[in-house]
Amino acid sequence: MSGTGRVVVDGVLVEGGAPAVAPLDMGFLHGDSLFTTMAVAAGRPVFWEEHTARLRRSAGFFGYPALPDGEVLLSDCLLAIGSSPDPPPALRLMLSRGTSAVAGIDGSSQRVLRVVLPLFRPPLSASRLREGAEAELFFLPWDPSGDPLRSHKTGNLLWVKWVRGQRRESASVEQLLVNGQGELLEGTVTSVFGVDQEGVLRTAPLIKGILPGVVRSRILDWARRQGRPVREEALRLSELPSLRELFLSSATLPVRPLHTLRGAGETRVFAPPFPVATAYLEDYFATLPSAP
Repeated sequence: MSGTGRVVVDGVLVEGGAPAVAPLDMGFLHGDSLFTTMAVAAGRPVFWEEHTARLRRSAGFFGYPALPDGEVLLSDCLLAIGSSPDPPPALRLMLSRGTSAVAGIDGSSQRVLRVVLPLFRPPLSASRLREGAEAELFFLPWDPSGDPLRSHKTGNLLWVKWVRGQRRESASVEQLLVNGQGELLEGTVTSVFGVDQEGVLRTAPLIKGILPGVVRSRILDWARRQGRPVREEALRLSELPSLRELFLSSATLPVRPLHTLRGAGETRVFAPPFPVATAYLEDYFATLPSAP
């Protein structure tokens, strides 16, 4: 592991640069690991139940050994949060398949390795989020639909690093992935929402090969409770000029409207005040736990 500060490995605080993972750990050898990234508020992970439920689904899908109970995982996270005088705004919880007696791809283990990494990226203020940001299109050279691995957050992020390495615009905060049918799917680390000309909130369905984001699900539930029309249907490039809003979501944003989208030889501008994105942002901050 690399980095500064301290991390939690199997319930023990260690220095971030210390050799705390075994050479035969399968997360290190094969990228055989699962993770989730969570915002932190009032000293606790945000949307804890949803994040750990997704981890358990993925662990079951990949045939991991039984995961520790929720109290053990939460204790690791709280230890990581409390390891610094200033609590981190986010953290990453990673579960590796663990150490195998053999180094082969078919290695197995009796228990997972737990790693919690505090993340100290400066969070964006609510006012900064409301201003919007710039993004660009990226046309995928493969079709992710039907790929069951896309439903899981694994430690193999080489494809994400490759796509992000192709960024063309220095001001771009994200690349929106476009499939061969000209449909917007998601960002490299975000979900993508748009409000179409009929006022319907839309995002690509999971069958298109996108990640079931925790905040994505919460935004859909929030919109339905508000009585807003919702449809899980991918936005098409041909619809971009008529969209009322386009915004991103992730566990640590939680939403960020876009004022500019570049790509395919065109620049598309979206005018504030981005009412749907802003309404969810206000609801999000209103429901966060406050410090005791």
